[in-house]
Amino acid sequence: MRADPCYILHAMRIDDETLAARAKDGDERAFEELALRYAKRLYAFCRARLGSDEDAKDAAQDALVRAYRSLPSYDSSKPWSAWLFSIAANRVKSRYAASASAERLAVKAAAERAIADEAVAEGSGPEAEALRALAAEELRSAVAGLPASLRSPVELYYFAGLDVASTAAALGLGLEAVKSRLLRARRRLGRILGDTAQPDGR
Repeated sequence: MRADPCYILHAMRIDDETLAARAKDGDERAFEELALRYAKRLYAFCRARLGSDEDAKDAAQDALVRAYRSLPSYDSSKPWSAWLFSIAANRVKSRYAASASAERLAVKAAAERAIADEAVAEGSGPEAEALRALAAEELRSAVAGLPASLRSPVELYYFAGLDVASTAAALGLGLEAVKSRLLRARRRLGRILGDTAQPDGR
């Protein structure tokens, strides 16, 4: 079903949790709006873990389908984003991670984001392109080498775009634990990369 543009324009002023509560009550247009809001972030998160465009598209769609089917279990007092990305993480792990190598678990979405920012600032050209490609490869290798306890917060916070509270909720951790892990991850990446091509601190 195609969402009414007027509805979506109005929905842009409604927070996620309110839309999720409406979707839980059977409002399909509310769920469509949530899917539109999170489609790109879900794709980036899944691609970061899987390293494949096709796998990421399938996994993101799979997560949305599972979220729709699981709406009766959603607690509307909890952050929608944390609940949705918990489902995405579980779907990636259960359905795709078994066939993904360590290299494919590298956070490619982060590299692409960092490289795109550099491209805007520095312009283009063969030499610049080569340097950006090298930085992307170094970042992929560095993040893939992080322990899972550090990699997971990085994926959710930097690449899925969740805030600290939602990242904490998705991982079942406290706020200070997430902040500490993000700091440790940035420091470790800084030592490996010499403070270049790593996610910006926020």
